[in-house]
Amino acid sequence: MAKTRAERHEDQQQRIIETAARLFAERSFARTSIAELARACGFSKPLLYHYFTSKEDVLYRMLRAHMRDLRTALAGARAASDDPESRFRAFVSASLSVYTAVPEKHVVLMHDLDCLPPPQRAEIVAAERELVELVADMLAALRPELDTDRRLRKPYAMMFYGLLNWTYIWYDPDGPVPPAEFARRACDTFLHGFLTPTA
Repeated sequence: MAKTRAERHEDQQQRIIETAARLFAERSFARTSIAELARACGFSKPLLYHYFTSKEDVLYRMLRAHMRDLRTALAGARAASDDPESRFRAFVSASLSVYTAVPEKHVVLMHDLDCLPPPQRAEIVAAERELVELVADMLAALRPELDTDRRLRKPYAMMFYGLLNWTYIWYDPDGPVPPAEFARRACDTFLHGFLTPTA
């Protein structure tokens, strides 16, 4: 069945976003012009503006979709099991899958968020905070005292994200430690400590 006009429009938008993610990750948002983005997509500038109103619009929709994918990963993990540790492990595995599937988008999130206009930046930051709070909830299910001493909820959640968020700098999913093993070992280290032997 032939695609509808709307589906073709969405396909072209996705193509632009994927190309932009690669360029922004390589060169940064600020150093990539709309003309360079259009050229990399094989478009003219006017045609690119048919799909997005501005370069900032491309960045916003890219990061909004990336945050949606991370929220979906968390929702799936929370629904995967009633066991708190199983849920946490499922979330780490799902999050790592998102990071390794679209590493450029994660690089852009980490480095170019401040390039968004304030209202759009605030929306993405709010989504990030929501994820941190949901992770804090998962950790509190493992350590119920975190619901009593709430001052430690965010530090523990941020320690976890510190472990996960910066893997894009060095981790190669095609390297000697495959993603499933890395996710397991990351969970083991975070939950049980580096000095606890793991298989």
